[in-house]
This record gives sequence, structure tokens and C-alpha cells, in this order.
Amino acid sequence: MNIDGELAIRHVQTWWADGENAATVSEGYDRMEDGQLIDDERYFYSGTGAVGKTSASCKSPEHPEQRLYGVVQVYAPGRSDAKAMKKLVLAYTEALDSSSACHR
Repeated sequence: MNIDGELAIRHVQTWWADGENAATVSEGYDRMEDGQLIDDERYFYSGTGAVGKTSASCKSPEHPEQRLYGVVQVYAPGRSDAKAMKKLVLAYTEALDSSSACHR
């Protein structure tokens, strides 16, 4: 999402190998510095970035052996709030889990 023509926040849905965890996926994205890994390595968050791994029931025939991850990155200058990012990634991942992206 752009604000005043500048990138402020970005969210991505991406499929990664089922054996990965949120921390290893976070290495592929910027804005993840000094993050924390929680909940059986399903979630990773920092003040400006977060990654969430969907549940094992989230499957796609187009992506066998993979799991859907949600990634959020904050680019707005001066904005860093780890508590808010944790809350956001938990809600975003839950929404992905119940979305049409996950075929059950």
C-alpha cells in the first residue's frame, strides 16, 4: 500500500517448502531485523516485519509439499512496533488459513 506515492506497507502470500519455519522464510525478505520466533516456529515478527506459517491443513494442488506463508513489511519511516506486528501477523495468518488460497 502506498501513502503519498511512497510504499508504506507490503503484504505477500508465498508458498515455501513444508519443512521451513517462519524464521528461515523471513531471511528472504527485508524489514525483519531483530525479530522473535514464536509458537512452534510458525510466527516471526520484528518491529517492521513479520512472517506467519499457515496450518498443516492449508494445502494446494498447485503447491504440493509446500505451506502458505503470509509476509508483512512496514516501510513507513519512523514506524516500528513489534507488539503491533505480532498481533497483525497472527490475525493475517489466521485469515489466510480460512481463505480460498487453502484448498481443503
